[in-house]
Amino acid sequence: MADENHTREEAVTIAVENPAPDTSLAELADQLRVPEGYRVEIIGGQVVVSPTPLLRHARIVSRLFRAPALAVEGLVPLDMVSIELPDSEERYIPDLVFLPEEVNDDEWLIPVSEVALAVEVTSPGNPEHDRVRKLRGYARAAVPIYLLIDTGDETVTLFENPRDGAYHRQTRVDMGGTITLPAPFSGELDTKPFVARGGKF
Repeated sequence: MADENHTREEAVTIAVENPAPDTSLAELADQLRVPEGYRVEIIGGQVVVSPTPLLRHARIVSRLFRAPALAVEGLVPLDMVSIELPDSEERYIPDLVFLPEEVNDDEWLIPVSEVALAVEVTSPGNPEHDRVRKLRGYARAAVPIYLLIDTGDETVTLFENPRDGAYHRQTRVDMGGTITLPAPFSGELDTKPFVARGGKF
C-alpha cells in the first residue's frame, strides 16, 4: 500500500498488490476504496490519491466561482469533476473546470475535449503534479486555457494556445495582481482575494 509518511494535503501513489496482467490503470482506479472526500486521479502513469485541501485552497476555488471575469454564457464552472484524457489514459479532477452547460448531468467521466478552461491550485505536498504533469497533460490534450494558481511561489500563470503538445503563450503575475483572460472570457481576473490572509477567511 502507500507510504503513510505524508502530510495532510500530500498526494500519495497507490501500489496495488498482484493486479491481473491485463488490468488497466482506469480499472485499478475504479476498484480503489478511499475515504470520503479523497480524489483518485491517474497522472503520469500512476494512480494518485489526494485528500481534501487546506482552507486557503478551498477559499481560492470559492472566489473563482464568483469571479465576474469568468462568467460566460453557455459555460458552467464545476468542481470535483473527473476529466478523461483518452490519448494518455489519464484522469484528472481539476480544482475547477468550465464545461458547456449542455453536458449530460448523468455522466461522471467527461471527455477532455469538452473543457474550455481548467484551473488547478497547487497543494503543499504535490505542487509538481500541477506545475509539470498536468500542465503537460492539458497541453497535449489541447485544453484551450489552463490557469495555474501556485500557492507555493505565490504566482498565477495563464497558459494559452496549445499546439503540438505544448502551450505557446503564458502570462504570469504575482499573487495579488490582475491577469487578462482570453476569449470566451473577458476582462481581468483580480487575484488579490487569493493572497494568504493569516488565518482569516
